[in-house]
Amino acid sequence: MSSIIFSIAAYLRYLQKSGSRHSVHSPFVFSLVDKVFNNNDDKPEFEKISKLRKALSKNSRIIEVTDFGTGRELKNYSHRFESVSSISKNSAISEKYGELLFRLVEYFKPQTIIELGSSLGISTLYMAMAQPGAVVLTVEGCTAKSERATANFEHLNVTNITQHIGRFDIVLPDVIKQAGKLDFAFIDGNHTYAATLENFKALLAISHNDTVFVFDDIHWSPGMEKAWNEIADHERVTVSVDLFRIGILFLRKELTRQKFVISC
Repeated sequence: MSSIIFSIAAYLRYLQKSGSRHSVHSPFVFSLVDKVFNNNDDKPEFEKISKLRKALSKNSRIIEVTDFGTGRELKNYSHRFESVSSISKNSAISEKYGELLFRLVEYFKPQTIIELGSSLGISTLYMAMAQPGAVVLTVEGCTAKSERATANFEHLNVTNITQHIGRFDIVLPDVIKQAGKLDFAFIDGNHTYAATLENFKALLAISHNDTVFVFDDIHWSPGMEKAWNEIADHERVTVSVDLFRIGILFLRKELTRQKFVISC
């Protein structure tokens, strides 16, 4: 099955299963839908990031991109040359989901955030600017992307971000040691079944009852969808929320074990 056909089929399955806020009977998730998913309040940070995004979309500079994992489950890393504008348009988190990420961080107020897959740093900025007092540890496998992200952080004068460059399986143990505990995780890199599971299990070691996990591209490929389903079934996960593009997990023991598929 081609990736396009799989994506269409996955989206149709999502539409069949998804419900609105009125179909949510969990007070915790209903509040999340009402105060976060359906919150359209504008923020001054959004305008700053939007201006940066527009500048990046016009940047024709060519950089060497290294990929360590994709939706096609490549076993070996690959190199290619791509413009900053192309990366910004095709790989950076969209405005819709970037703002949702901002609202999630603003709502839960995590003090320690780990991101796997910073790319040009747009998603990193949404999280860091939502909670300026938090420590944001972000990991990117591609040096050229990470360097561009550094310039973006400096351009917006955001200083609560610490960058790590390298393969997740090599760098993550040091990031986990540095973090000590994990309040919020955004996993958006090495989109393979095995790596997604391994990264989740590694981060569980410093997770606690209130830790929030956000996964990007959960229906990107059969492997990613399989990983999402298995992670949602993990014994420590009590509530999962499928928004199609992203998935959110909670470990809160006080919540009734439930899975939600919500149109957003």
